[in-house]
Parts: sequence; C-alpha cells; structure tokens
Amino acid sequence: MPIPFVDILLSLPVFALVLMRISGLVLTAPLFGTPIAPVRIRAAFAMVLAVVMFPAVAAGVPGRLELSEALPAAIAELIIGMTIGLSLSLLLAGAQVAGTVAGQQAGMALGEVFNPFQNEDTAILAQVYVAVLMLVFLAIGGHRAMLAALLDTYRTIPVLSYAPDESIVLLLLNALTTAFALGLRMAGPVVIALFLTEAAFGFLSRTVPQLNILSVGFGLRNLVALGVAAVSLSALEPLLVNAIGDNLETIRMWAQAP
Repeated sequence: MPIPFVDILLSLPVFALVLMRISGLVLTAPLFGTPIAPVRIRAAFAMVLAVVMFPAVAAGVPGRLELSEALPAAIAELIIGMTIGLSLSLLLAGAQVAGTVAGQQAGMALGEVFNPFQNEDTAILAQVYVAVLMLVFLAIGGHRAMLAALLDTYRTIPVLSYAPDESIVLLLLNALTTAFALGLRMAGPVVIALFLTEAAFGFLSRTVPQLNILSVGFGLRNLVALGVAAVSLSALEPLLVNAIGDNLETIRMWAQAP
C-alpha cells in the first residue's frame, strides 16, 4: 500500500483542490484566520491539514484533470472553505459590535486600542467580548468541531462535485442573524444598566442641583458598565455555547443538503 506522500505526488491536481478548500477555511475561520499568526504559519498549517486529509478524501477522484476542469473546481473548493470559516467568524463580529455599542454608551469610545485579532483599533469592551467568545469557542472544542465539519463536507460534497448556488447565501444570512441576536443579548445588560444609571443621574440633577453630575457621572458610568459586563459575561456561557453549536449544526445541514 503506497504511503500518503506518494499518493500526493501522483495526484497533485486533486491535492491542490483539497488544499484550496482547507485554505479557504484557514483564511476566514476564527483563530486560524487571525492576523496575529504569520502568513507562513497559516500556509504551513493548511498544507499539513491537506496532507492529513488527502488520503481520506481523494478516493474516487481522477488523478489527472484538465485545466478547464481544475480552475472552476478550485474556485468552488475555495468558496466552500471560506463559507464555513466566514459563517463562524460572523459570531466574532457580533461580539465585537456588542462590545463597541456598550463601550460607546459607557463613554469609553475614546479609549480604543489596537486589536491584533482584527488588525485595527477597537473599543476595550469589544476586545473583551471577542476574547471571551474565543475562549468559549476553544473550551468547548469549537476548533475541532469546525475541522470535523470541514472533513464531513468531503463526504457529502466530494471534490469536483459542487456548484455554488443560493444555499451559500442562505447559510450566511442565517449566520448573520445568529450573530446579530448574539450581539444584542451580549450588549443588552450593559445598555439597560447604563440607561437606568442615566435616568438616576437625571433624577439626582433635578432633586440635588448642587451635585455636579458631570464630574462624577463619567466614572460611575464606567464602573457600572464594567461591573455589569463582568457579571453578564459570566452568566452568558450557555448563550455563547448555543450560538456556536447552532452555527456548526447549520453548516452540517448545509453540507448535507442535496
């Protein structure tokens, strides 16, 4: 029985197609697609995954492909991988929006710092929310489930058998809806607490006009926002787990759809 490396050398076109699907995932998926990791490391990781998965997915695919077949197939494979990764990365975008909204309401928008996960300046609370979601994703084995879902797509969508259709749009819309709902629920406790705090400040400014609300209100809003965020995030673990699980299940259903 030939070793996998020999199989790869004999089937380089098919291996390239397998690598394209995995590369699409590595480019867009949470954790794998972060700008923190150098491009060479991500490319090496994609290559290693392709070498590991190739013997299990290359059966039944012709070893020689024409250029007219390889180019459209490569684009389709890249779309499959990017769709899986992007549908999960939208959850991180929802958490980032939740933290940004909460930070703006608390008056912490001026304290934006560089976020290596997004390669841009973001609010402090947004970074905290994204980090918490990423830690939950790793704690429940989301990275392993994501790779398992990618491997399952090779069974239901073999190489050279997929043609992009409207199901991708529906999958991304469903992921976007889940991310939007997750962002609302994550930011909700802080926004509501700050609204009640502002109402209390308004009442105090009317009843005790000698008290300078502007001088003490900024610090109190920050304390309320950070305290409520800490308490709410500790209680949001089931919500985050369900959101990640729902997205992974939606990906599996999309891959198994005829």
